[in-house]
Amino acid sequence: MEINLGKLAFDIDFHPSENLVASGLIDGDLHLYRYSSDNTNSDPVRVLEVHAHTESCRAARFINGGRAVLTGSPDFSILATDVETGSTIARLDNAHEAAVNRLINLTESTVASGDDDGCIKVWDTRERSCCNSFEAHEDYISDITFASDAMKILATR
Repeated sequence: MEINLGKLAFDIDFHPSENLVASGLIDGDLHLYRYSSDNTNSDPVRVLEVHAHTESCRAARFINGGRAVLTGSPDFSILATDVETGSTIARLDNAHEAAVNRLINLTESTVASGDDDGCIKVWDTRERSCCNSFEAHEDYISDITFASDAMKILATR
């Protein structure tokens, strides 16, 4: 499968149960594409285009069973977008004091975000609020993973 996005992609994520892929682009846009899972040569179809951020869209992650997609940006914001309608569910302006680089699902109701200053924040998606914060590194968070069996977050810089 090949998708010509027209712009540089910073991040992609596959939907957990549907043939959808989300891409966060350098111009701040979020694109969703539907693709075929069989071996036909049908091109992916863009089903959603949202101007999510004023700066680049560095992180994109499906949440809530794929009903929404989160994006993060150097404009310090995190945006939750409805996958079906493209409408904004929630926008956290100034979610971090530095550029948001990474997003990850932790549980059904929590996600984590990492920024350019090495800070990781855990967010309660029901309350739309930060429930924990860690000064994990002195430099940017390049990636985050979650060990659910041990309830531990691992971050790299």
